[in-house]
Amino acid sequence: MIKLFKGLKRPGQLTLLTLVSLVMAGFVGYLALPAIAQAAPASGGQCARNDVQCVINVGNQLITARLNALNTLSSRVTQQQQAGHITADAASALQADIATNQNGLKSLQSKLDAETSAQAARQDVRNIFWQFRIYAVVLPRDYQQLHFDIEQKLANRMETAKAAIEKAIAAAPASKQAQLQSLYNDFKAQLATAEAQFDTVQSTLPTLTPENYNQDHAAYASNLAKVRSAEKTAHTALHQAASDLHQIAQLLKN
Repeated sequence: MIKLFKGLKRPGQLTLLTLVSLVMAGFVGYLALPAIAQAAPASGGQCARNDVQCVINVGNQLITARLNALNTLSSRVTQQQQAGHITADAASALQADIATNQNGLKSLQSKLDAETSAQAARQDVRNIFWQFRIYAVVLPRDYQQLHFDIEQKLANRMETAKAAIEKAIAAAPASKQAQLQSLYNDFKAQLATAEAQFDTVQSTLPTLTPENYNQDHAAYASNLAKVRSAEKTAHTALHQAASDLHQIAQLLKN
């Protein structure tokens, strides 16, 4: 149980500091998802027809950019885990996906570097886009997953705190009971709204794959829109729940 009553002058009273600490630790981890657009497909077209080394160099530049972007994502996952904003299991799942894509790109790079014909090298460069879709699929999906993991842990903390909040409200002066209960009812409703969206996000995120992007882009786009809509609704509801807690804290403080 999260300790909400540390340092109180009388049992059952919530302080502004402890309530804000409860929710803000999670909100600090909220990410503004990077604007990640699909890179323009390049297949060594600026190289001479049979200039294999030129095509290899182009491919290596494209792969390096993607590896760097994945490294940035990995660092952000580590930061969020170390800050306590996501669980170890959530971090491990994201890091595993990042490593899978990094290893795949490195294997493709080794193949590309060994090519002896421009045609084969161009096919390898094409696969940077067609097979991996780092900018179009992996990074947007995994940043969305990271954002969702932060929200889910925050919602779990709020859910765990309900009993303690109820006890504090019950111990408040009678003159404040109606206002406190109204705020708390809205807090519970907002939390329920957020949690109702989590199933949609969890079930739909796994459909966002390079294969689905390539094979049925319309269905992919629909699923992506569904995830973003559900996650936006959850995000808004959690912010409102935090506002309710802030107001409850103010009433209990005064």
